[in-house]
Amino acid sequence: MDQDPAEKELKRETEPGEELPEKPHPEYEIDIFRDWCKSCGICAAFCPRKCLSLDAEGNPVIARPEACTGCRWCELHCPDFAICVRELEGGKSKPEEAD
Repeated sequence: MDQDPAEKELKRETEPGEELPEKPHPEYEIDIFRDWCKSCGICAAFCPRKCLSLDAEGNPVIARPEACTGCRWCELHCPDFAICVRELEGGKSKPEEAD
C-alpha cells in the first residue's frame, strides 16, 4: 500500500533545527436551523472554542467560524437537533445560509 507523499514527508526523520511542513487543518461549517431552535443557549454556553454566542434576543449566532475544530459538541448536545456541523471539502463553503 503506497503512502500519500505528504504523509511520507511528515513521517520522515528530521534534521536538528529543521521544521516539518504544516499539515492542512480542515475547515468546518456550522448551520443553525432557526425553525427548530428554541434558543436555549446550550450550544453557546459549552462550545469549547467559543465559536457560538448569543445575540441580543438570546438566539445563537456563529461568532467565530474559523475557530471551529469540528468537535460537534453543539450538534450532539442540542436538544432540538437544530445545529449541523460539516467539514468543508477543500475549503469551499456553500453559497446559501440555512434557515
